[in-house]
Amino acid sequence: MTLGTPDSATTHVSGGLPQTESLVRLMLGVDALQSRLVATLVDKFPEYIGDEGTDGDASATKVSVKILRQLRWLDYVLDSGALTEKLLETLGFVPPDMQREIVVALPDIISDSDNTQVSKVLASMLKETPELMLPVLDTLGSLDCAPALLQEARNSVISHLASAEPIELPVLLRFLLQSVSADAAAPVIMRIRKRLDVDSIVLASRQRSTLADQSPDVLIFDAIATSLRSHKHLRDAWLKIIASDANVGSQTTLDLVVLLILHQITTHTKRVESVLKAKIDIVSSQPIAYTPALFESNIARFPAVFSVYFPALVSVSGWLIQTSALGSQGARVATSILVSAFGAMGMFQRQEISGELAVHIGSGNANEIDTAAHIYLELATKHPYELRPFAVFIKGLLDYVDNLDITHVRTIFDTLGILSTLAGGSDDSMFSDLYIFVRKQLSSVFPKYNRIGVVGTVSLLRQLGSEHTLEAAQADECGGSSMSQAPRANIQALRRAVQLLEMLMDSGRHQSWTFISMTYDELAHIVETHGLHQQLLTWLHENVSSKFAAQFLGDVEDLNQRYMLSGHASVALSLDDDEAAVLDVFNHNDDAEASGLHAATKRADSDVTRLCGCVLSCLPSLLRLIQVCEKALGDGSLGEIDALLVCGIYLLPPIDIASPHSTPASLQYNMAQSDDSSGNASLLLAGNALVGIDEDSRLDLIKSVCRWPVDLRRALCTSLYVAVNWFREVINAFADQDSDEVRAKVVLRVNQLEQIESGLEALAESLSGTSSEFHPQRAGLVPEMSDTAARTATNGLALRIPGPTTVIESVTENVGLGLKEGSFMVDVGGLLLSQEDTHKLVHGTNNDGDASAKKRGRKRKSTGVLPVHDFAKELHPFLRELSFSAFDILKLGDQVSEHRPLLSARGLSVILRELHAAVASKLVRRAEKRVPWGKPPPSFGALATFSSNIANSSARDVFSRVRGLFPSLLQYLDACLHVRARFRNDVDELEQLSHAPRVVAVDSSDVSVVELCIDRLLHIVSIVLSWDGLQADSDHTNKPSSLTLVLGALARQGHRTHDEISSIVPSVLVRRAFDYLHSVAQTVATSIRAIDVLRMLVAVRSFAPSCEPVDEIMGMTNEQRNATMDGRISEMARCVLDAKWDNAQELRPADLELLVGLHVMRCPHNRLDLAYTYAAHILPQSIDTRSDVDDSVALATLKPATFASAYKAVSQALATIIQDSQLASMGSSDMVQFSGRVVDTWVELTRITQTLSTPLQRTVLVVALRSGLTMTDLFTKTILPILDSCFFTHRDNIIAVLERMRKATRILQSICNHSKASQDTRLQSAVPQTKRKLEQLIFQVYVLMGNNDSMGAVTLGRLKHRGVRGEVVSSQIPRGYESEEESEEEAEEEEEGGEAEGEEAEGEEEEDVRMESASDDNVPDQPPPPTKRNRSTTARSKVGKRMEVLQRKEILAKRRKSAGHKDT
Repeated sequence: MTLGTPDSATTHVSGGLPQTESLVRLMLGVDALQSRLVATLVDKFPEYIGDEGTDGDASATKVSVKILRQLRWLDYVLDSGALTEKLLETLGFVPPDMQREIVVALPDIISDSDNTQVSKVLASMLKETPELMLPVLDTLGSLDCAPALLQEARNSVISHLASAEPIELPVLLRFLLQSVSADAAAPVIMRIRKRLDVDSIVLASRQRSTLADQSPDVLIFDAIATSLRSHKHLRDAWLKIIASDANVGSQTTLDLVVLLILHQITTHTKRVESVLKAKIDIVSSQPIAYTPALFESNIARFPAVFSVYFPALVSVSGWLIQTSALGSQGARVATSILVSAFGAMGMFQRQEISGELAVHIGSGNANEIDTAAHIYLELATKHPYELRPFAVFIKGLLDYVDNLDITHVRTIFDTLGILSTLAGGSDDSMFSDLYIFVRKQLSSVFPKYNRIGVVGTVSLLRQLGSEHTLEAAQADECGGSSMSQAPRANIQALRRAVQLLEMLMDSGRHQSWTFISMTYDELAHIVETHGLHQQLLTWLHENVSSKFAAQFLGDVEDLNQRYMLSGHASVALSLDDDEAAVLDVFNHNDDAEASGLHAATKRADSDVTRLCGCVLSCLPSLLRLIQVCEKALGDGSLGEIDALLVCGIYLLPPIDIASPHSTPASLQYNMAQSDDSSGNASLLLAGNALVGIDEDSRLDLIKSVCRWPVDLRRALCTSLYVAVNWFREVINAFADQDSDEVRAKVVLRVNQLEQIESGLEALAESLSGTSSEFHPQRAGLVPEMSDTAARTATNGLALRIPGPTTVIESVTENVGLGLKEGSFMVDVGGLLLSQEDTHKLVHGTNNDGDASAKKRGRKRKSTGVLPVHDFAKELHPFLRELSFSAFDILKLGDQVSEHRPLLSARGLSVILRELHAAVASKLVRRAEKRVPWGKPPPSFGALATFSSNIANSSARDVFSRVRGLFPSLLQYLDACLHVRARFRNDVDELEQLSHAPRVVAVDSSDVSVVELCIDRLLHIVSIVLSWDGLQADSDHTNKPSSLTLVLGALARQGHRTHDEISSIVPSVLVRRAFDYLHSVAQTVATSIRAIDVLRMLVAVRSFAPSCEPVDEIMGMTNEQRNATMDGRISEMARCVLDAKWDNAQELRPADLELLVGLHVMRCPHNRLDLAYTYAAHILPQSIDTRSDVDDSVALATLKPATFASAYKAVSQALATIIQDSQLASMGSSDMVQFSGRVVDTWVELTRITQTLSTPLQRTVLVVALRSGLTMTDLFTKTILPILDSCFFTHRDNIIAVLERMRKATRILQSICNHSKASQDTRLQSAVPQTKRKLEQLIFQVYVLMGNNDSMGAVTLGRLKHRGVRGEVVSSQIPRGYESEEESEEEAEEEEEGGEAEGEEAEGEEEEDVRMESASDDNVPDQPPPPTKRNRSTTARSKVGKRMEVLQRKEILAKRRKSAGHKDT
């Protein structure tokens, strides 16, 4: 007997002669022999199993295998059942290797009729012989198995997942996912997620294997990806399971990779992004699922897997960068993804990440640029050597860095500084390139390039002069040589750092005082936040900061010698009479010099270096640099310079106005006797009168000063402006000192600050509109922040050539802008320009720009320079900011000392204003708009502080500082509320707030200031509780989280206990915090405060989503429900809506939507009934102005002006109620009742649109149409399928519900018709989608009736084209919209062709549902109206018009004939 291979009819041997099929194969084709031969082969099959492999030829095919091959792929089998039975019988006693051969061959041997029998045997083998699971699953996948058998097989496979070999997992997962149906997909996926621990399986596999390519993780996820791409029901089920899983810690690598796989599928991209947004973004009502640590750990463990799905990973991170706010959780997750991927993957992925970040920086969106720039900095910090090859992407940004915000420029230079100083900065071409670049920027004549140069130079200095860089340079230098060379490397790096400092200082000597001020600020920032080497700090302190005393300080003796005074100089605002140091502001006051005061008082010119601008602009920044250097060198102590805290200020000399009514040109000033203070306003002002007298006297003094000549007032404005900024920096420096004496003096300075600011504001207001209008930028006291200041010369703001003109060499005469040849350097906008450059700047640049703008047909946009009158209206942006250290003055501690100096109400208002600005700029999410490239977004920092600590801080840094102040802020809030109650003589409030400490000093004139402090405190607390990073801000697991600390502060303030936070149950902590805020809510006096408190209550309630579940609430009594947190929120919202506020007009539409939404959605009773009450009673009454209307349920805040906001809130609440309701768990009766109530509410909401007045109608119709779109979609997808399941038991009730729903759909149709008649584009944009949804709803109703044999209950008809008020309107465009030529053509057509019957239908017919009865709107079926042809409005010849008319007549005749009409 010859046994061959049945793979082909003919095979070729080495001799080239063909060999035919085996004899056995040929005999099996004979019907008479097949049955007996098959039986013989199967009987002989076991005989060869034991003797095989004994001849020594291991490569030879076994005889038993050859026998099996003869039975495969037969054309037909006479007795397939017997063959199958024989094979299955043999399968039971052969060895495992032969069992594998038989199982693999079964699909090619048996017939389709035996699939069930074979499937049962194979399914039982899965449990009995798990070592054969792979071939058995392969065979089962080729057979037509019953669903029950597949379910049994899947159960066996799932139970084997945990113990399976890693190499088997891809096959097992592929079988599980490809064999499951849509109904069973969700349970199978949930069991896979529970059983499959990819982390432990892959870790064990890597420990057993030494080769990296043997790791099965890539194969496992490839099997999952193949199944997901092939089956839509798997994608939908898996995504739904991930979205519904709210358990923190249950998210695994499997879920992350599945989301990346689904994100690559175009149809699921948006859905995946929605799931990620809910899991990543901080939503108060949900815990954080996907944290940065989760992504970081998974990418580090499975770099090969995430490399496969790297495009999806980059796409997800890019989407997060684009959509996440500054410092939000989404931005942190994107940073974690890209930084982890950059460190774990190869060169290709690193290049893609570097290029992608450069693209994000060029987007123009502030949030996107900020996140991408910080990711670059994070990469340079953690992976500098890996990022170094791709530094070309970052260096390429230097060509466009002038279009970025200065904070982003600083981040980019920090990144480049790290990369360029990896080896200490010596002999590095990259460092040389950056050095050349910043030197070029420093030498520019444009302010914006000077700012870039300052930032770039200091960034290089920060990296080159840090302790870490110097240690790295030392280690590199002595790595292969003796230790004696280490100090030399250290000295070399220090010399390069000193070289940078000298270059910076030298550039300042050729620029302006504002340039030097920016340099001091930038240096102070790096010393304070990053630190420099001790030797650099010493050099900086000695060579830069030590010049302060000689420049600005003196004593009374020096003042008497410097000025021609007949008595002792009067020093203002001194806190210590024994302190001799005086800050001489008058000596450097350029406005005093211009007014002639210097000529009348000074004995000799000062030896100050002559630069453009005012030297006083450097005073605050120089103090800032001095104090940070002192703290760095003295371990935080300022004992060496504590005299600056108490020293007085010499503002102006005591003067008498010779002739108050004389002109400024002839005005003469006479020195007054310094000891004569009667009637001399200047002398009083030079002393402590501005801050040392009562409010009425101070106001009278300011009024008298405002009547001075304008040049004197301007000089005084300059001195007061410098004094304000000086005090702000003094507060920044000394507020964090531990000494009680120092803190007491700081409190006095804070109390003086507001009074000086109010006096400055009054003086600036008195100068507004005059030729001497005061503005810090014009006076050279503030660095110019506008990028167009140097190149815009015609507006008179950015270009100012003062008189006298500052020159370096001889200047003969300047008249306007006509400069003579003698002039060499001119002060232009704070810069020193030559005559030639100035001429080009003024005449060339602007003329060319205006000409080009005129040529393009566009108006030239105004520059970014702030108008002069802005300072008089709002001076705070032009003042130095109060830094984080200044806010420490608010700290009170657990025990408030009675001897502690108290902040005045006005001083507290100043601190809270600055704190509120800092908190709002960082912790409030802002919707940034994408701006074009080259137009940087506005910054929120103070204009007078160049390198703002707050602006350069992250949201987490700001929150960490506010978190320490939070208990003190609550004490100040109670104190202010107690003061307000005392002013109002409210006994109840006084009793409730009797525990409030006395921490604020007030008098009778501070009532409005206290109210302002309350508003700011409430807003600060609201922002802190609403910050999206509150739940995620936890530095260490063994310490209380930020959320626990904030809630603990609220709970302690409310219950006045000092229990340990860790000993309080979280639910109790939340409830105590809620109770405290609810008690504060009882004392609010304005609607704005009530809104803030409501937001705080909602935020605190959301921190405990597990408290007060629905089932527990349903078992409560009404009183108990009202006492729940949701019940109190709902009741408070109702009270706010029903109160008659004095400031009700300040309520914004968003606030009204919030109030109505909270009243409905937080209702502890039936929310749907309350929504119906709004729709049927409250909303109609709010627009009914009749006097006889019952207003028992009306709310005072809801009026016609606020109706649209309330209507929108109720519509959204109704949709949310449907979405949140667990319809599947309802009983059939409850479901029908719920649907009926929903329909009734919807009908009432749509009916209101028919009674609105014209001004209100448009806004409400848009809301009604869009909410109707949502409602029809919810009915189609959610309610109708459930009604279908209970139709037979509630047939009549369901039909009645659908009949009532028809009224709402008809009104929606009317709104669609109204949009066409009114030509409202806002309405028309939603009409197509609304009509599609209505059609789907109608068809689903027909399907519902058809499935339940109730087609007789519904009919399909046509509706007349009615408007929103029920009137019949034309379905065509009104006649007024047609051109006159079209009207003439139709008139001609009617004359020649006669009337065309039926040419226009009465109205556009629409399909709708009829339930049991026909409607009055039903009309007989008519053929569709003929469509009008579009006619051109261009002029045609008479012949052409005649031919067109004849063609139309012919077409109309054919249409009449087809419709059964007679031609006229």
